[in-house]
Amino acid sequence: MLTRVGTTGVNLGRKPGEVTQPVDRATASAPTVRVMPPSSLAPAAAAEPGGGLTRQGVLLAVCGSLLFWSLLTLALAVSAVLDGQRAGQAATVLGMLARFWPTTIPQMCFTALIALVLQAYPQALQRPRRVAVVALAAIPLYLLISTPLVVLIQMLQQGKPVARFPEALATWPALNVWIDAISSSGALAAQLGWAYWRQMQRQQQLNLQTQADNLRLRLTLLQGQLEPHFLFNTLNSIAALVRGAERGVALQALSRLSELLRYALRASQQRWVSVADELRFVEDYVALQRLRFGDSLQWDARVGDGDWARWACPPLLLQPLVENAVRYGLEAAEPGQAAALCLVLRREEQSLLLALSNPRCEAASLMSGHGLGLAKTRERLQVLFGDRALINTDVTALRFELSLRLPLEELDAALDAAREDDHAQRADR
Repeated sequence: MLTRVGTTGVNLGRKPGEVTQPVDRATASAPTVRVMPPSSLAPAAAAEPGGGLTRQGVLLAVCGSLLFWSLLTLALAVSAVLDGQRAGQAATVLGMLARFWPTTIPQMCFTALIALVLQAYPQALQRPRRVAVVALAAIPLYLLISTPLVVLIQMLQQGKPVARFPEALATWPALNVWIDAISSSGALAAQLGWAYWRQMQRQQQLNLQTQADNLRLRLTLLQGQLEPHFLFNTLNSIAALVRGAERGVALQALSRLSELLRYALRASQQRWVSVADELRFVEDYVALQRLRFGDSLQWDARVGDGDWARWACPPLLLQPLVENAVRYGLEAAEPGQAAALCLVLRREEQSLLLALSNPRCEAASLMSGHGLGLAKTRERLQVLFGDRALINTDVTALRFELSLRLPLEELDAALDAAREDDHAQRADR
């Protein structure tokens, strides 16, 4: 005898005829589908442009160099004032700053130039040997240009005649040249290190984005394979009713099929729906199969307590599992033989636990195409959750047992995170 679906104590999120969220009349008959990107597929930010000078980049390079060397000069000025006070000499920070700051102008220009070159030609970092050769040649070249400039600046500060420039350059202490070489080498090394770190971060972001895009494409293909599979098998069921001269029942089946397709088409465009929506879809699918198999289909669904509209589930996840149970239990059985299918669904902490069992007959053969839904379900779970989702089957002489463990995430909180990710992606573009 046909058993009714047992849903005692379960809240699917709405009463019969209601929808999860307010919708237009044109879509009121369709189940509400809400979107949530999986946590494992958190969208990566778009990679930064590969090169080229921008106004913002030029401004940042110039201002950054100016600020860095100004702060360093300020520290030197404070140190010089403290040393002068110990020696009994009167000096002010502003006076020492005015003395030291002009001599750092070549360093500022050198640092800004490095930043601009790295910004304009980031692809050069992919050839570290060439970068090392250019860096080693840049320091002596910088010293050849900066040392005369520093000597000239100091002469102008001290009021010495420019005619004595060759003499002042010849007597310039080698220690000063050594200090300039160390400071310029340090500035160059710091900027190269920062540039390589930025390049590594961009590459990691690009790799993550590529992986996420590949996973999304793979999920789309898997979902697209499930849709024609579901439609093909459902039409086969209706064709069986027509061949059996049960045209009135076939018309009812076509009506139910339209409702199922409305959900399937809408859900196929999303990555996540609520568990409640999936349960209703399964109930509608079982009702369609009852039209074909009648009292032979004995369906017992035991859904645990809870607000299942609160939790997220991949769309079209449960229906292929139930479809396999129907095919194993009824299509492979002897004509007129009853089959008891049992579904148990409950929540354990942050996991959804599902157990599905059906009788099996070793002597009967299955229709072609069997197992596609189960295989694709395994692959989808692996892509979405990795090792966090488990699906196991156990085949005995009389029963086929399937168990599924699925991590649960709250739909509303994840939707908020999804919106933030969408905003971030638009901003990066």
